Amino acid sequence: MTIPSIILLLIVIVASSLVKEEKPGEPRSEAEISGNDHSGDRVQVTVDEFIDGDTTRFNYEGASESFRYLMIDTPETGHSRHREEPFGAEAAERARELLEDADKIEVEFDAGPARDDYGRYLTYVYADGEMINEILVREGLAEVKYVNPPNDTHADLLYEAQEKARSENLGIWSQSN
Repeated sequence: MTIPSIILLLIVIVASSLVKEEKPGEPRSEAEISGNDHSGDRVQVTVDEFIDGDTTRFNYEGASESFRYLMIDTPETGHSRHREEPFGAEAAERARELLEDADKIEVEFDAGPARDDYGRYLTYVYADGEMINEILVREGLAEVKYVNPPNDTHADLLYEAQEKARSENLGIWSQSN
């Protein structure tokens, strides 16, 4: 090996050691936002803060992160700049109850973007193996919304739950439009 080759090798080694290591909770690159490494996997998390029926902050990879429940929308609870809507408080309370009573909470990423435009993770949320997204829809406390392939693996399950809730006039479906 020649001296110029050794010097070049040392420069590469030193330069690679100077590359910034990502810390938990730091904003991710656009490439990381547009996809994810956990598609289809369930990852265990713990609750940090309840936001409303379709958003919760979980401790994920050592940081408090906001998670938006995939493909569902619950009525607003009056937080932030939104006015309270019928069944918003009930949806938020039901999500809280399911999470508080769970021994194990997991999130499942889908095949598409891992985060939304607000930086929230997009996932299905499970309490003791049961999908909260589906429970809220089945009980009439959420509707199927924002179905954006390829983040639509469980669309059929959610639409089936919604049709059942609608046919039984549960929750949001009990109101006349």
